[in-house]
Amino acid sequence: MAKRTNPFTDAFMPQCKVHIGAKQFNNNEDRLKKVYEKTLNLLYKGAKKQCAIEESSELPNIVPESKEKMKQLFIGKDGSLIHSGTMAQSSSLVSLECGCGVAAASACSYCDKALCAECRHFCECCDKFYCSCCSFTGSEGSKICVSCYG
Repeated sequence: MAKRTNPFTDAFMPQCKVHIGAKQFNNNEDRLKKVYEKTLNLLYKGAKKQCAIEESSELPNIVPESKEKMKQLFIGKDGSLIHSGTMAQSSSLVSLECGCGVAAASACSYCDKALCAECRHFCECCDKFYCSCCSFTGSEGSKICVSCYG
């Protein structure tokens, strides 16, 4: 036996669920006009305040923080921050020694390690000197630094 036919097919309208949230409810034209007018009023009030301050030439007192209140932090051996310590004094390259014990002539352009004339490697691409840790051997025995290799 076949199903009965629906007698209301002419008036049948498919139903679907529609969710209306607070955002959709508040985004009507009247609400948006009120928000726009309120924003303009706030901007005009702020501009009037600024003009009044400039006319009266009473600038707010801005006191910069003194450098005495600032403190230098140092990193301890365990990785924690220490509030006391001394800065390492920079010394010239001539007094530094290379890892092999010879007086340094230059520094690595990548890691600033002291290098003697024997330990430094010349990069073929950027024409700078690098240590053995910061350079690779390229094709035909040429040296390439870490920066140019990638």
